[in-house]
Amino acid sequence: MQAALLGGAALSGGAALSAVGMNQRRPPMSPLPQTADLSGLAPPSAALNSQSLALGRLFPSLLDPDATGGPFIANTLSSKDSFAGYIRQGEPGNSVFLRQADARATIPWAPIFVRENNHLLQLPSSVTRQIDCSDLLVMNESSARYPVFGNKARKYEFLLPNLKWSGSKRLGTVGAVSSNHALQFALANRVADLTGDGQPLNCALDLVLFEVPGAATDMARLAILRGLVQHVAIAKNDVELVGEAAQEYARNWLHPDTDLLVPPGGSNEVSVLGHMNAIAELAQFLDAAQAWSAPPDVIFVAMGSGSTVLGLLLGVHLMGWKTKVVGVADQDKSYLTRWLVNRQPSLPFVEGNVAKLARSTVEWLQKIRFPGISPDVLRVMQHEIFVPDSTSWEPGYGLVEGTDVAWANELKEAGLSLDPVFTLKAWRSLLTMSQAGALKNKKVLFWNTYNSFDYMPPLLSSLG
Repeated sequence: MQAALLGGAALSGGAALSAVGMNQRRPPMSPLPQTADLSGLAPPSAALNSQSLALGRLFPSLLDPDATGGPFIANTLSSKDSFAGYIRQGEPGNSVFLRQADARATIPWAPIFVRENNHLLQLPSSVTRQIDCSDLLVMNESSARYPVFGNKARKYEFLLPNLKWSGSKRLGTVGAVSSNHALQFALANRVADLTGDGQPLNCALDLVLFEVPGAATDMARLAILRGLVQHVAIAKNDVELVGEAAQEYARNWLHPDTDLLVPPGGSNEVSVLGHMNAIAELAQFLDAAQAWSAPPDVIFVAMGSGSTVLGLLLGVHLMGWKTKVVGVADQDKSYLTRWLVNRQPSLPFVEGNVAKLARSTVEWLQKIRFPGISPDVLRVMQHEIFVPDSTSWEPGYGLVEGTDVAWANELKEAGLSLDPVFTLKAWRSLLTMSQAGALKNKKVLFWNTYNSFDYMPPLLSSLG
């Protein structure tokens, strides 16, 4: 099955918010006490200053301030230039910046996590012998030391400095109560250095969170979120609201001075650059490890709000690889909701979301003359790279079966921790394709987007 990257209207701004009733408006939550020390949750400045943009090796003009074609990506940790005089084009968090009206586009970027070659994980033979492929590696975006790492951090490296350059002061965002984005964005807002001298975004932040049917609310996690932000509203899940209706509904629960409702998952056109860069990093890791003499034949990755899988698709295109990217949806919606979102009820919900983001992102990349983006990139992604899987998410969002739990336990013993909402469903997809013989004689890469950092002890300690 191929995704409809070229047709239909998909969800505006990421995954849908399903809600009808909220608790009565509460007084704003107190911010985290000034005495709370979060500094140990961010990497040391020296380590971050050593990071470089892998896309710059592929396209040196991206890092050359004197180049004339295409955008300039400015590392805000090392740049001494003030952004005060720039002209912003676009909405906050999704902008380019110009020195003058007809000038080259500048995109701010701040490394907020440390890349290490041990991101590549070789699973033991007790696991790999159960997979019918020539070889299996894991891109393991997980850290035992840092809470803001890997998948979400890649998006925020572009999103957060863009918000800072845009002058944002108060933000809102939405997600599930268990949302990785809600927690990591709240933390990154407080701890991620965006200037090289210890200045994070540190905006006032409101959260609109929805309950997950069939899952108990983690009250300890909710307490942490309430300590990190100004206000938390909890939404029920009785009637589905999608697209712009969901966004407008969420805005009713935000402070009137809110500058922007950050899209679910932190996914927008600018944040897609994070996983375009991730593919360039993967190429470096494979070379350094001397693991494979050729790129992977297949990549499996979880698919939710869209920018992760789309960034990988575009990155594969930029590298000129023949790799297939299997995007595994985290959910689906009803026939009616599909129609409301993309006017194509036969198109699965998350695929429609990715399709919407693909069209707007490619249009934006071509407008700023990003190098390597071919005129037919949408067609190439749809017919030659993207393999959507919109069935492995069952029996429900975040719900798993006994065989999934058994695999999760076995993989955890092998050093790979997966979550029930996203990555365990992606692993199930890999198993299904292996059992069907579709991976035979192929080099397979599993992209683990789950950061298994144990948030509770350090954050509860900081909260006192």
